[in-house]
Amino acid sequence: MRIAVCDDSPRDRAAILKVLEKLNLAADVFDTGEALQAAFWKQPYDLVLLDIEMPGTGGYDLALVLKKQYEVCEIVFITEHMELVLEAFRFKPAAFVPKGQLAAELPRALKRILEKERENPVFVTRKKNRERIVELNQVMYLKYIYDHEVQFKLKDGSCFSETGSMKQFEAELAPKGFLRIYSNCMVNVLYIVRIEREAVILANGEQLAVARERREGVRKAYMEYLMTC
Repeated sequence: MRIAVCDDSPRDRAAILKVLEKLNLAADVFDTGEALQAAFWKQPYDLVLLDIEMPGTGGYDLALVLKKQYEVCEIVFITEHMELVLEAFRFKPAAFVPKGQLAAELPRALKRILEKERENPVFVTRKKNRERIVELNQVMYLKYIYDHEVQFKLKDGSCFSETGSMKQFEAELAPKGFLRIYSNCMVNVLYIVRIEREAVILANGEQLAVARERREGVRKAYMEYLMTC
């Protein structure tokens, strides 16, 4: 898990890092929203501990940009002003932590997030009698290529192929949040940012076509997913 800390206060950054160290977690540290944003464009972070009030680009503006770029990024807002919390629900944050209670509340929030990460279901593929264990929240989509070869695209940009049919993979992955949007393609709903008339837009900016006969079903399934978030 790639973690970033962004806070303009040296004292608060030190307090946050102390908590992370106790949990054996490492993080990249930024003192401005602009610096974090520049790094995020090069490679997204899975978890961002973000001060709401900062000079220049504030926490809310930054969260909006980060979520647009990488929808599955988890954000923990850290603030001295808990009255700002209600404004942040649109970002679906993982937690809010008062700065005055960092030592007590931040470990609890981080442990919840880590437990959620560990609960991520896995998928076992067997190509040429060799097992591969894949964490499903790392898979963005899979496509049938040719001659019973199915290619898996991961969130880090890498790919691997497995032997099988889309019907076989659909039976196993549909109950785990994957939508078949075309005869040759299934998408992890976790990575869908929005649905347009003829395509789904993914968190990394890719657009994948949706078959005409599947559009209504895909849209309905995605709306049901959003209602459970």
